[in-house]
Amino acid sequence: MRIRFGRRTGKLAIVGTLTVAALSLATGGAFAATPPTGAEACPSGNVCLYFNSPNGWGAWEDWSPGQSLSLSDFTFAHWGNGSGYGQTVYDNAASIVNNTGHTVVIESDLGHDDYYDAGYAGSLYSFTYNHDALLYC
Repeated sequence: MRIRFGRRTGKLAIVGTLTVAALSLATGGAFAATPPTGAEACPSGNVCLYFNSPNGWGAWEDWSPGQSLSLSDFTFAHWGNGSGYGQTVYDNAASIVNNTGHTVVIESDLGHDDYYDAGYAGSLYSFTYNHDALLYC
């Protein structure tokens, strides 16, 4: 069985393909020059928490060592990929980068402590993932 397309169908297919290509080129450049995000954005000597972002590392906040902090007092003040910028850190962090050189502790609002070794960069463990309340760094 052979399917035949008329002249009009062929023209519509070409116009549709060209439109998609033009839109891809127009929007692709907007994301090409993104600022550093994720692990490379966390300053040396600090610990950083990142917003729960479906597109990787979201907005973030950082702290220097030697503090015990209630995360309800802080917002994600660094842009990252923009996801979560300005949101409260409390119950919204999903990732951490520990550049402090020692273990840091996050206490969840479920009453559980998770420990993150020096150099760890990745998702928060299950008890503190979006259940972060206190940070001991």
